[in-house]
Amino acid sequence: MAGADEVCGKYPYGYNDYDFDQLPPLCPTGQFCPDEADHCLNQVPVGGSCQKDRDNECQPPPNWKQLNGYLNTNGSICLDYICYYSNVTVGQTCVNDNTAYTAYRDDGSAYAFIVSRDNCANGHYCDATDLLCHKSKVFGATCSGNKECLSYNCEDNGKCGKPANDVIHPPAWQYVLIGLGIVILIVAVMTGLWFMHRRWRNEKQVMLEQYYNEQIAYRQSIMSMSHAKQSLLSLPPNTTAGAARASLYGDTAWTSGTDYHSLPLPPNLRRDSSSRWSHDSDQVGQDSEVLLMQNGRYADMPEASKYR
Repeated sequence: MAGADEVCGKYPYGYNDYDFDQLPPLCPTGQFCPDEADHCLNQVPVGGSCQKDRDNECQPPPNWKQLNGYLNTNGSICLDYICYYSNVTVGQTCVNDNTAYTAYRDDGSAYAFIVSRDNCANGHYCDATDLLCHKSKVFGATCSGNKECLSYNCEDNGKCGKPANDVIHPPAWQYVLIGLGIVILIVAVMTGLWFMHRRWRNEKQVMLEQYYNEQIAYRQSIMSMSHAKQSLLSLPPNTTAGAARASLYGDTAWTSGTDYHSLPLPPNLRRDSSSRWSHDSDQVGQDSEVLLMQNGRYADMPEASKYR
């Protein structure tokens, strides 16, 4: 970036507290801001000096769109502090630049991590043994470094692996297995809910039956009390409690020789002369004035009728 005084800097160093519209403008096209950040400089032609790994300090080639790749900047590359074009093909001499870095494992042990860069064209790499460009290796080929693989990923087993940004494509059986798992889960949840609902419904049904039975018993009790009250209110005036409970079958019970015309009925029984009764078959035809008798039967009923 370059300010009004031509002093440049690299974002975000020193600009974290500024709004976007307050940031100084970038260096114009064809220029770059060096690591010193003192002022913008013109890009360096091929063969000129450049700072470590500052590919953007080098002028791009005329066919930069064809040579541009993720291992260079606009088709140019800075190797051993000199600008080159990334246009060397198979069998041609190449320039190799190795930089060793110290990396650390999880257990704290250190190991060397080497970044190797060259000026071979896209799809090629520079072999450090003969310094010639070779075609990059495909997936599964034997390799000794990342730059030898088209995927730029040489795995620990010494073979080219998939690119780090490669999209994972699960096999079809995994989709089927996941689908079946989802269906089984839905069925299990629905079945569990159905059993829970059935159990709750049965418990609710028992509660409702108990409630209705209690209400029916309560209603029958009220009706019995009401019927008893109406029976008491229907007795003749001045009826004693003993007379209300009187029965035909007491100490003076009706017998075949009793003059039933002279015995009074209890106040809660009525006389009925619509049928005739007799205590033997020879006296059929005499009128009866009582509904219930101990040793008699109705004359107008068939012989097979039961005695009352």
